[in-house]
Amino acid sequence: MFVPFGAALRVRILGEPMSISPLNGSDQLRAARAIAAMRGTSSNTMPSAAVRQSDSIEISDAARSLATSRKAVTDAPEIRADRVAELKAAIAAGTYSVDSRALARSLINKLGS
Repeated sequence: MFVPFGAALRVRILGEPMSISPLNGSDQLRAARAIAAMRGTSSNTMPSAAVRQSDSIEISDAARSLATSRKAVTDAPEIRADRVAELKAAIAAGTYSVDSRALARSLINKLGS
C-alpha cells in the first residue's frame, strides 16, 4: 500500500483512534516542501527548518595524556638493545650472576597468579 507524503495511518488500538505517521517532523517538512515545489506553490508559506549547529568534540586533558602515553609505549622498541648488550658483555666477561632465590621467588609469583 502506497502512502503519500505527510499522510498518516489511522490505527485503532483498544478502541482509541491513533495516528501513526511514517515520517518524523523534519521528514514531513522536507516532504511538504517537495510537494509544494512540484505543485509550483511558494515555499515561503512553509515553516523554516531549524538552524543546524555544527558538531564539535572536546578532548579532555586526561584523554590527551593517555594518548601521549600510548604513543610513547608504541614508539618504544620492543627489545632494549642497550640492556641486551650489557647482559651479553657481562656473560662474555664471566661477571654475570643470577640470584637464585630472587629467580625462584619470581617464578613462583608468576606461576601462582
